[in-house]
Formats: sequence, structure tokens, C-alpha cells
Amino acid sequence: MSEPISLSWESQIDKYRQRGMSIGDNDVEKLKNISYYRLKEFATPLAKYSNDEISYEGIQFKEVLARYYQDKNLRIFLLHAIEKIEVSIKTRISYILGSGYGAFGYLNFSQWSNKNKYTRFDIEKTQFRIKKSILKTVKKSQLSELRVAENQDKDGFPTVWLAIDLLMFGDIVSMLEIMSENNLRRIANYYDCTSAELISWMKCLNFIRNVCAHNSNVIDIQITTKPKTRKEWNHLVFMNKGVHKGNEFYKPTNRLAIVLIIIVILVNQINSKYKWNNIQRSINNLCKEKDDRARLLGFKNIQSAKEAISYIRKM
Repeated sequence: MSEPISLSWESQIDKYRQRGMSIGDNDVEKLKNISYYRLKEFATPLAKYSNDEISYEGIQFKEVLARYYQDKNLRIFLLHAIEKIEVSIKTRISYILGSGYGAFGYLNFSQWSNKNKYTRFDIEKTQFRIKKSILKTVKKSQLSELRVAENQDKDGFPTVWLAIDLLMFGDIVSMLEIMSENNLRRIANYYDCTSAELISWMKCLNFIRNVCAHNSNVIDIQITTKPKTRKEWNHLVFMNKGVHKGNEFYKPTNRLAIVLIIIVILVNQINSKYKWNNIQRSINNLCKEKDDRARLLGFKNIQSAKEAISYIRKM
């Protein structure tokens, strides 16, 4: 096998042109700051395939570039909304554990966890990992409250109100997972969802948060472990057709639309006046008034993409 050779900027843009993409006079300049393969990632969902050959016929380079920039914008806007959810869920957890078990009662996980569902070993394993994470974070933190004597126990662990705030989103999801049904239900009720939905949605948002934080492509995301959905969402999202034992069935998309619906539902419980203009604008720009572009995001059509956020808020 021959070793790949380095191509000039012009040769790279020619590869797009040879496959049918419409190229502007100054488009080559963009490749000097955004890599060929990075842009190819955003062009691929728009492409057509025949006999393993890729065609960009009918696609303009400027649309691919716009998808790249809208993805960048959307990641920033999603992170802002997810942060609001993260801060809120941490506050609810610390309140429930603090009021129910005292300032340091959270350190004994068996007090507040689901012992009917999880073994003692499972609970202790999670407890060890979370407590290790807390001590590691405390050691690095510059927060002055952590140095106040009454805010620490004899082993150097902070009060629940400080500790929960220090944890990563993934650790918070782990704590929710092993929480007793009564405690979990109290948190879920605040967000007007079931306990199962809450855990499923938090796992999904933790994944999306990591995708956004690591500058990965979020607009073309396809979630492997799909979060729990509701039938009332079905008219907004694209329904994938499947066949099981000879019978046809339809199931909701696993694309970005589902994630957006979950985020809007949760944020709406926290702040019903939250401004969605930036996210809605990004969605509109990505759809380009075309149903097929809306379906790439997981929406049923262009109309549902335009109305999604306002409709969800009225649910």
C-alpha cells in the first residue's frame, strides 16, 4: 500500500470540485484554517452515494461551511442551556440529601441509595469512586469555603452543599442512578418527569455535554442509547420505519431533535422565560427551508423544526 501524499490547498479543494461540489473563487482560503477532513464531515450527510462513489452534486461549498459554523454556534448555545440544568439538578440533590441526612450524611451512601435494586457492593463501589473524586477536587480547588473548619468533617470531606457542586456531571448521574425511589421521585417531580425519564435524560445530556465540550460534530449526532421519549413528541420528530417479525413499526429519531426537546422541557421547568432565540435561529439556518435538511436534525419537516421550541414550551 502506497503512503498518502501531502496535497496543496488547491488540490484539496479540487477533490470537492471533482465530486460535483460548487466551489467559489475564494473558498480555497477556508481550507487553510479549517481542515479538509473537518469540512468533509459536515458535507457527508448532504452527499449521495452510488457504487461506493461519493457525489456532492448540487451541494455548494458555502452550505458546508455554514453547517460547520452553525454547529460551532449550536454547541455553545447547548452548553449554556445544559449548564443551567446541571446547576439546577445539583442544587436539588444537595437540598434533598442535606435536609434528609444532614451536612455529612451523604457520605454514607447506603442511607440514601436504593438497597432493593443495588447490592451493597455496587453501592460501596460507587461511594468509593465519588468520594475519591470529591477529595481530588477539594485538593485542587481555590474555593475559600472549603478551608472553613465547620465545612469539613474529620477526613477532610466538605458538606453536601459544597461537595455536590464540585462534582462532574457524570458523577451526578451516577448518584441519581443509585438513589432511593423516594429521593429520586422528589427530584423528578420538580422537573415534571418520571424517575426513569430523569435518569435517561441526564445520561443523554451528559453525553451531549461531552460532545459539545470536545468540539465534536453535534448537528449530525446519532445517539446509540436513545433516551426515553414521549408519544406527544412523535408529530414533531422524524419517525424511523422498522420491521419486526414481518410487522412494520415506527420509532422516533435518535438525532439532535430529541436532545433539543429534552433540553427545552427541563430548562422550561427551571426558567420559563429562558431565551431560545439563538438555538432556534441556528436550527432555522441549518434547515434552509428544506424538509430533507430538517430531517437531518431529526425533525419531521421544516415546519416542525420552526415550531418545535415554542410548541414544547406549551406542552
